Formats: sequence, C-alpha cells, structure tokens
Amino acid sequence: MNRLIKSYEDDLAWMTPPPGVSVRITGQPVLMTTVLDALTSGRVEMSLLGLVMIFILILIIYRDLIKALLPVLPMLVVIGWMGGVMYFGGLKYTPLTATLGALVLGVGSEYAILMMERFYEELSNVGDPYEALKITASRIGSALVASGATVVFGFAALMSSPFNIISNFGLVTVLSIVFALVTTFTVFVVLMIRMEIQREMMENAKGELKKAIGLINIQSRRKVNEN
Repeated sequence: MNRLIKSYEDDLAWMTPPPGVSVRITGQPVLMTTVLDALTSGRVEMSLLGLVMIFILILIIYRDLIKALLPVLPMLVVIGWMGGVMYFGGLKYTPLTATLGALVLGVGSEYAILMMERFYEELSNVGDPYEALKITASRIGSALVASGATVVFGFAALMSSPFNIISNFGLVTVLSIVFALVTTFTVFVVLMIRMEIQREMMENAKGELKKAIGLINIQSRRKVNEN
C-alpha cells in the first residue's frame, strides 16, 4: 500500500493540476496506512521510554545503580531476540506487536526484580553469593515459572483467533514471555552474580586501601614525634 500511495503521489507531482484545483490522496486505506505507520514507526521510542522509566523508578526505590541496571539489561536481550524472530519468521509489525518492546520490559523486569529481591535477602543471611543464588532458585524459581506459564497459556489462546493481527500478537507475546523467563534464569543470574562479586572486590579493595593509608599516617606521626 505504501508503494501504491507513493506512486500516486509521484504522478500527482508530475501532473500539476489546473489553477485553483488541488488534489490529494484520501480514503480509508490511505488513512489506515498513515495510522499504522505512525504506530509502528514509534516502537523504538516506546521501548526506550519504557526502559528509561523502569530504570529511573528502580533507581529511586533502591538507590543503587547496580540494582537499577540489573533488571533492565536482560530485557534488552529479549527485545533483540524478538526482533530477530520477527525478521527471520517473516512477521510484520502491527499496532499490537509494535508495543512488544514496552510489554517485554514491563513483564520481564518483574520476574528479574522478584529474583533480585529474594537473592539479596538470602545474601544478607548467608553472606555467600553462590549459596544465596542456590537458595533463591530453590525457593522462588518454581513460583516464577508457574507465574510465567499462566501468562503464556493465557496469551496462547489468542493464537487460535482467525484474525492474523490477533494471532500474531498472541504468538509474539508467548515467545516474549518464554524468552523473558529464560533470560531471568540465565543472563540475569550471571550478571547479578558477576556484579555482586565485583562489588565485593571493590569494597575489599577500598578497605585494604584505607588500612594502608591508616598505617602510613601512623608511621608518619611516629617519625614526626621521634624528630
């Protein structure tokens, strides 16, 4: 339809109407094409806006840069995976699937936040990141899978719709939720462990540095007193 409209516009630009006469393309197909273009072209902006809003909200709540970044980063992986699936699967963006990025961020970050909150709760009890992760997975893992499964089966019902726009939306939503769960238990877990270990190493290094500075100050004072 876009190529047809462009062809008509080129013809109108080439064939100038008589003075006092103006010609423009109109009709329901043209209006629907304009609306669809406006919706689908803004999908990147919607995803970025959702990303920034979620990051700011988590940062305000936790006041921790690492905890604010952790739930968001894996969702970028999911959005990338879904873009690849839609490209290689020949699925076209529609007004429904155009909101996919924001949907993935909202649903997927929820799973990551629940996992992260329980992890840090267990970490404060046991002190070891790997042991805390093991306890977290054993206690909350099945609940997250069950929660994701209910969402998956709920949206899977849309795949039986005779309307392609609805069935495609159901398909991509199901895949998005599955990918979000997979990244929560794989990519997110790895990032969380690595960042927590790096945080501990930095805190230990700061502690050693403070001790070294303290020893230097003590030795300097002794030398001053001896002199």
